[in-house]
Amino acid sequence: MEFIKRLFKTNKKPSDNWTMFSTSKSEVKELLVSTGQLTIGDDFLKIENYPFEPSIAYRQNIIKTYQIDDIDYKSYPPTFRVGNELIYLTSEKKVELEAFAKKNNIMTIERPMIWGWILEPFLDTEFTTETDERLTKLLKSYGMTTDKVKSLRTEVETQMLKYNFDTMLWEWGGFDASDVLRSMRTKYNKDEFEDFYRRVMEIALLTKKTDE
Repeated sequence: MEFIKRLFKTNKKPSDNWTMFSTSKSEVKELLVSTGQLTIGDDFLKIENYPFEPSIAYRQNIIKTYQIDDIDYKSYPPTFRVGNELIYLTSEKKVELEAFAKKNNIMTIERPMIWGWILEPFLDTEFTTETDERLTKLLKSYGMTTDKVKSLRTEVETQMLKYNFDTMLWEWGGFDASDVLRSMRTKYNKDEFEDFYRRVMEIALLTKKTDE
């Protein structure tokens, strides 16, 4: 991370052929995988080519309205919840998703950006002490201890740096859980990724514990 900090301080970016970890072209392609193609029906959502194997959307590409607990069409990317997992959608059909939810009386909500806060050190921007303190307080209010956050950041650091810099994505606005799932699916085997997926979902669905 110190190398990235020095790049930020000098206000320079590496050249287009630069990579931090010599990431292969095939891995770069997998890191930037799409979350699939969304079709909105009268009483179902159809998702083709969903990339995360542990998900119900990988095994079952048509999700009926009775299976959907809620929809967050305002988030980026939009999500809907089925039981204890979130399904991540492409963003171009937000208006249609809102109409779908209203037509089928599906609850709409706005979820907190818990994974965005965890992943902020890996954005293409300076991670200041003030930002760290603010996010630590936010994460604590959702039951995330400093040690837990540090452990998660250590676990995903290399893959998230590959994801943002070796792919030339240069994201500076914000990450979410779908980004960390993309990054880690190229590292972990099937069982490891299934465990990681479960942990990602548990955190993404946390509710506020305190008013701090």
